[in-house]
Amino acid sequence: MHIMKNGQINVSVANLYRQPRYSSEVVSQGLLGEIFTILHRDNNFSQIKLDDGYEGWLSNYQWVDLTNYRLNTKRVRSHLLQIRERPDPLSQPVRDAVIGTSLYIRGKQKDWVQVILPDGKTGYVPENGFGTFPESTRAGAGHLALEFLGYPYHWGGRSPKGFDCSGFVQTVFALLQIKIPRDSWMQHRDGRQVSKDPEQAELGDLYFFAENPGKISHVGIALGGGKIIHARGMVRMNSLRKADAEFMSDLADTFVEVRTYFDNTL
Repeated sequence: MHIMKNGQINVSVANLYRQPRYSSEVVSQGLLGEIFTILHRDNNFSQIKLDDGYEGWLSNYQWVDLTNYRLNTKRVRSHLLQIRERPDPLSQPVRDAVIGTSLYIRGKQKDWVQVILPDGKTGYVPENGFGTFPESTRAGAGHLALEFLGYPYHWGGRSPKGFDCSGFVQTVFALLQIKIPRDSWMQHRDGRQVSKDPEQAELGDLYFFAENPGKISHVGIALGGGKIIHARGMVRMNSLRKADAEFMSDLADTFVEVRTYFDNTL
């Protein structure tokens, strides 16, 4: 059935598949509350387009029709947050949310915030689950990126439940409210050229790599001094400087160039 309207993710992290079946490749993910356009709907899956332009097939059990609540929202600051049935840490969970998720705020009860979910169910989260994010600067990018050290790699992932390389970069920038594309080759395409010398990378710039000439296949965030934080197996720090203990020769061998989404003044 062809259709063109909006829906909303109804679980903390929903896989987008290349084909309408669970055995297909996961190409990306949508987060709780994210609004998308429905391109095509079948019995079990719908083909959707997220706000970043990315398309994939989403299980029909993980989204609802868009309801425009006239409520304020707050962004989750905790990396992982349980939404509970009552304002009690021992009460039954009704959903969970990851950092950066925007939740509709319905009210407040002592140290708890009442939220309403896309499907209309309500729940409570501790007030300290929300908070401020770093400024949209190079330093802010570095600070946020380091928070995720040790989180696992997950193909198509873009949350603390698992990142792929470009999903990690996109998430860090999204938390700074800087929109960048989803895949590494797209991030390379849209970034401003800086240098083909890895030593010239400043904090917050992006390192790009290609295992095959002309085909960008990996990306990471520069920490300065030749160091990189990236998702490979897990979110980790390495270096492109031979003298460093964290040096990885395969990164140096496949390095293409440095690009950035920051102005030099930031």
